[in-house]
Amino acid sequence: MTSIQLLNYNPHYEQELSQLYYDAITKLAPAYYHPQQVKIWADYPRKYPNEFAKLLTQGTVIMAINSKGKVMGFGQLHPKNYIALLYTQPEFNRLGIASAIYSKLEQLAYKNHQTILSVTASKLSLLLFQKLGFETIDTEIAIRDDVTFERYNMVKLL
Repeated sequence: MTSIQLLNYNPHYEQELSQLYYDAITKLAPAYYHPQQVKIWADYPRKYPNEFAKLLTQGTVIMAINSKGKVMGFGQLHPKNYIALLYTQPEFNRLGIASAIYSKLEQLAYKNHQTILSVTASKLSLLLFQKLGFETIDTEIAIRDDVTFERYNMVKLL
């Protein structure tokens, strides 16, 4: 795995995380979703920049930063037992970055006396969360801008 430093979120990185979110979805999700779904999902930080900025200040956001200072990925624990976000730059996909971020978030949840973690996984992240020990409890259909998305509610006992 590439050398990384795991740091707490700093608002200085807001635009970089917004771009990372967009890039991850537009480059990785087309294998799982049709173009309209990808566009609606990826455009969230651009369409609602204030909402995205506020989201990043909630709970705990951990960023993986390489030796050159580039953000490779980020994840969010909010509330204390829910993985709300987990994204990596496409060029760092499948290099253990998301797993490292997740591991840090799991440690934080455990330190906060949580006994279970949950996530609503996309088709894109489903296999990762299965490898991390999560089990699917049900499938849901979410609707954004009149477009449906299949998602997976998953849990893991700590």
